[in-house]
Amino acid sequence: VIASAAVAAGVTYALTGVAPVSASSGVPLTTTLHPTLATLVPQGFVGAIESTPVYDFYGLTLFLGEGGFGGPIGPDGACIIAVSTTDVPAIESFDGSSWSIDGPVYSGCSAGAFPATIEIPLRADVPPALRARFSGNRAIQFVLDGDRIGVFVDGG
Repeated sequence: VIASAAVAAGVTYALTGVAPVSASSGVPLTTTLHPTLATLVPQGFVGAIESTPVYDFYGLTLFLGEGGFGGPIGPDGACIIAVSTTDVPAIESFDGSSWSIDGPVYSGCSAGAFPATIEIPLRADVPPALRARFSGNRAIQFVLDGDRIGVFVDGG
């Protein structure tokens, strides 16, 4: 009986003494983005939904889309898409059947309880204003939370 109790206590300690994997990166929130009217995104551009809320951040434009590059996500999901603001076409000149983009496109969709999230390495291909503002940092993360987007910056 004593041996069983000792083994049980050891197993319990081993299971509770190991720290669980952290649910977040531990990077503090840098800022929160709210929809803006500074940039308008045409419906259908890189999958933009009708009347999408738009968020501007140091040369990046973020908006909601029907799906990421993996296709539609279903009725309860959400996707955020980020492109360089200079790549967003004017609504009046947008042709939904044919368009191109010069820079990278970043997208991330929600899945189950996980929110739509985008991670962007701060390399030479990001907009110059973003690179200048976060010089010396390694990456930036955008997390959709309702009608706002949380911004997290990995300082390296």
